[in-house]
Amino acid sequence: MIGLMIITHETVGQANMQLIQHIFGSVPDKVSLIGVRSSDSLESKHTEMVEKLSALDYGHGVLILTDIFGATPCNLVCRMIKRDDVILLTGLNAPMLIKALQNFAKADDVHKFAEEVKTAAIAGIMTISNQDEL
Repeated sequence: MIGLMIITHETVGQANMQLIQHIFGSVPDKVSLIGVRSSDSLESKHTEMVEKLSALDYGHGVLILTDIFGATPCNLVCRMIKRDDVILLTGLNAPMLIKALQNFAKADDVHKFAEEVKTAAIAGIMTISNQDEL
């Protein structure tokens, strides 16, 4: 099993959790969500993230999903990446989230898993215009 953390701005993560509940019926206990608010102490958020990272380590690594590269949640996560088996994916979108949730419990290689989740995220991005046939 791969540990799965979702770290986003404020209520973005909560909205994603509602999406998970809509699709899967519930949010798995083994998934951790942290929302970072502008009023939060960054040191206390960092401490919370480190504690949850430790709790989510089942021996095969932890995949962390965050919304925007270079923003505060991402920067806090970057401070935690000190091991080869902790991977960060930025640009959280629904296909990324769905792929991660469908497969984290049976995955055992965090690097391969991160690439699969990234591929799903990219594949879910489409450009559609009135010139396209659907």
